[in-house]
Amino acid sequence: MDFAWLLFSFKGRLNRARYLVVELALLALWGVTWLKPLFLVSSPQALSWIVAIPMIWINMATTAKRLHDRNRSGWWALAVFVVNRLSYLYYGAFFGLSFGVDIPIAGEMLLVMLAIALSLLQTWIVIELFFLAGTDGFNRFGPDPTRTARAAAATSRPEPHGLPDFLRRSGSAPRGAR
Repeated sequence: MDFAWLLFSFKGRLNRARYLVVELALLALWGVTWLKPLFLVSSPQALSWIVAIPMIWINMATTAKRLHDRNRSGWWALAVFVVNRLSYLYYGAFFGLSFGVDIPIAGEMLLVMLAIALSLLQTWIVIELFFLAGTDGFNRFGPDPTRTARAAAATSRPEPHGLPDFLRRSGSAPRGAR
């Protein structure tokens, strides 16, 4: 597997399984990078940002390839990124306003409606990227990644046909059967 293409290229298609593996690895790396300053007193914040920039690139590249597998433009990866960042900002502001700040009921209702809309939008993004299968066969972004993986697996090992070789005999009758 070409890891440079997998992690940094915006061209081609990516199936659900590989996308899930990359996203879980990014999530684990994010947890280690951003939670580390909580436990270490003298952790440089610049190091976290230096790690974050390639993580954002890898996330955008793999999301674009996953969207290509769904026969959608890779530019939607930018919209997914913006929705995720807006939700982080929104929920941070929402919880900040909920504790200790008095706002009118109309403002609270607007915040609740925005929370519901963002949650529904993020739910659809998760369904689209992680649960729906890609288009079958060739599409405008390239060949089907699941078929190429299956074809490579089929050529690497022969398929068994009928009886195993040790049970197969020549066309003659067994000894002592006459």
